[in-house]
Amino acid sequence: MHWSEIPGWFRWRDAQEQAAACFPDGSRFVEVGSFLGRSICSLADVAQLSGKNLTLIGIDTCRGSGIEGPVPGDYHAATVEKGGGTFAGQMHRNIVNCGYADAISLIISDSITASTFFPDHSIDWVHLDARHDREHLSQDINAWLPKVKPGGWLSGDDFDARDWPEVVETVNALLPRAQPWCTCQWRLLVV
Repeated sequence: MHWSEIPGWFRWRDAQEQAAACFPDGSRFVEVGSFLGRSICSLADVAQLSGKNLTLIGIDTCRGSGIEGPVPGDYHAATVEKGGGTFAGQMHRNIVNCGYADAISLIISDSITASTFFPDHSIDWVHLDARHDREHLSQDINAWLPKVKPGGWLSGDDFDARDWPEVVETVNALLPRAQPWCTCQWRLLVV
C-alpha cells in the first residue's frame, strides 16, 4: 500500500520535506491527530527518503473529532462506527501495510494526556491536526508548546480564515509570532 491510498485529508507534504531537510539525524517528530495514517505514513516515506533516522510518533484518540468544520459534520463517524467505536485497528493496519510498522510509534490517547508522556524541550517538531475548535486547539497549544526544543517547530493544519476561522483566531491570539506556512499550515519557530 502507498500512503496516498489511505483515506484522509493531507496537503502538507512540503512541510514534512522541509522538516526532514532542516532537522538532524535522531530528531523526534510528533503528529497530534493522525486519523487513518495518511500523513504520518507520508512522513515516514519522507524520513526514509532523507536517509535520516527520525523518531515518528502519531497520536490520536481514534474515536473521531465529532461535529466540526466549515460545513458542520462528523467526518470520522462512519470510520469509527465501522471499527466498533474506534479506528485504531484500521490506522495500525494502514501503517503496517505501508511498511512503516517499525518506523512509526502510535499513542492512542487524547492530546493532553499524551503530552504528559514527554519531558519539556524533548521534541523537535510537533504538528497539531486534532480538534479545530478554539477550546481544544488552545489546550493543544498550551500542552505541546513546552515540549518543543528551542529551535524546534510547533505547527498546525487548516490555517484558513474562510474555512477554519477559529484556527486562525486561536493561533493569532496565543502565538502572535506564528506565521502562515506551506498550504494552509501555520508554524512557530520556538526560541
